[in-house]
Amino acid sequence: MCLKTGMINWWLMGHFKFIEGGVPACGGLDAAGPLFNDKPPEHRLDPTDAQFVDVLHTDIDALGYRNPLGHIDFYANGGTDQPGCPKTIFSGGSYFKCDHQRSVMLFLDTVDRKCSSRAFPCSSYEDFLDGKCLNCDHFGEAGCPFFGYDVILWKDVLLKSTQAKYYLTTNKQSPFCRTNYKVDVMIWNKSERWGYITVKLYDGEKEAVATIDHKASEFRRFTETGLLAQFDRDIQSVKKVSIVFSTGQVLQPRRTLRILRVRLTHLEHKKALCRYDVLLQENTEVTFRPHPCEESQF
Repeated sequence: MCLKTGMINWWLMGHFKFIEGGVPACGGLDAAGPLFNDKPPEHRLDPTDAQFVDVLHTDIDALGYRNPLGHIDFYANGGTDQPGCPKTIFSGGSYFKCDHQRSVMLFLDTVDRKCSSRAFPCSSYEDFLDGKCLNCDHFGEAGCPFFGYDVILWKDVLLKSTQAKYYLTTNKQSPFCRTNYKVDVMIWNKSERWGYITVKLYDGEKEAVATIDHKASEFRRFTETGLLAQFDRDIQSVKKVSIVFSTGQVLQPRRTLRILRVRLTHLEHKKALCRYDVLLQENTEVTFRPHPCEESQF
């Protein structure tokens, strides 16, 4: 653990790793907020505590520390409410500790090699969800860092970088990692449309689901709308895709979304699948077979 005088309490959880030459690196698992907020670096976790310090934040609005503390700071699900954790005080003690304790479970998933989650540097969680922070060119061929035990592989680049917040989302149970796609939608409705999209991927036996509903997305004629879709599992060979469009408006007439092209790009292997001319009636699932994108058409 990365401990300093006065820091021994159960809110501060950490892990040790070792980098080249045996020089220790350490990590904070939702490092404590109470008693440590606004404290100077010598009285809390900070980048000088080891040659490389990585930190995970899962409860910044309660037991955890809000601001960056290490060379890289991961904010799972924005660092606040974790999927599957109780939302009301009527759930008892788990309401107070579930978000905080999730940090340990997320890290253990990476030790057990159950799955890996990339994290993306971004100025805010909202911008990340909007798909504005998916460029990983700064890290070369390695791409953006993986959260967890293997982040040490990115230390050389991170030690030269300024402190930043790295965002990822997770499932509500193990395996926690999600699969990221960029979804680009171009419509040919004459008037703009606002709404939410749910996408499902199928390989014949399994399905993966991504619901893009953190806010209503705007769709304009002949203008590509880029969305970040985070699926609950990885589908190796996508044979079918289904999409549902919803406005969330109960008292208004049902809308249609006339899609000229939808393109789904896997952010790991960069392969893109497309479908052209899809008519979506609001709240009605439409299933189709995708094809490799023909970029020359646009």
